[in-house]
Amino acid sequence: MVEGVPVRQHQLDLATPEGSSDRQAFAALALGADAVVHLARAEDRSAPRTSELNALLSAAVMQGAAGAKQLVLVPCASVYAPSYGMTPRREDWPATGVPGSALSADQVGLELMAARFQQAHPGVVLTLVRPALTLQESAGAVLARRFLGPLVPRTGLGESYPVLLWPEGLRLQVAHADDVAAVLLAAIERRAPGAYNVASPEVLDGEEVAAAIGARRLVELPRNVAEGVHSAAWWAHAVGAKPDLLGTLLAQPVLDCSRARELLGVVPVWEAAEVLRVAARGVAKRREGWTPALAR
Repeated sequence: MVEGVPVRQHQLDLATPEGSSDRQAFAALALGADAVVHLARAEDRSAPRTSELNALLSAAVMQGAAGAKQLVLVPCASVYAPSYGMTPRREDWPATGVPGSALSADQVGLELMAARFQQAHPGVVLTLVRPALTLQESAGAVLARRFLGPLVPRTGLGESYPVLLWPEGLRLQVAHADDVAAVLLAAIERRAPGAYNVASPEVLDGEEVAAAIGARRLVELPRNVAEGVHSAAWWAHAVGAKPDLLGTLLAQPVLDCSRARELLGVVPVWEAAEVLRVAARGVAKRREGWTPALAR
């Protein structure tokens, strides 16, 4: 139960070819639904395999959503073209992605699929929610597994951590899952079409991130050095985050979230530093949520 609302789970594998029994079962569940919200994402160490799985998954969701009243997709902010300054970008900033980023290419592909879906099904309301890096304490264990890897120390995160290595020029904007959920709920309640950015308003530099996670020392690295260290660590299986993630974050624009405030009435309640603090604590303590995606 979630706030008195009964929740039923159906375990289906949608990253399967068209006509599979799981796809058919999902289409039956989605038929006549008020909204289909696509939050799922497959992960594989191989970027081409990840892209293939996610294309299959998204195609299945959209096929089923043809029988619903609204389709809500959640591509992350890496769908946007690079913007390295501090100028906030609204939803009309080009959604052409970051060159060389597999994650970004996947998000661009998702939105292209969405555009084709809208042409084929004009009666279904299409909503795109584009959050910044989304974190929460209960995702700590999965964040550790997917991004940090077994050799990155976690003890002390959020309280007292020895050192933070930080790429020069990186500024970080994050969103708490609660704020993203508020935008999703408002968009569904209002049957609101179009795209909406979601993020905490603060944009953090290295010193502010270090303070948030409790790092006692900050070491800034030139971008090329940071990318080289990250790539070597990934190939050595020391970290889980793929090598292109750093370049993606460096190029990601600062998000202007005024559209969600003006049209949906949603203002983020989480400050960026607190989002990082609770997420770091969740990683240190390997917090897990109750959903299959967050639990082992």
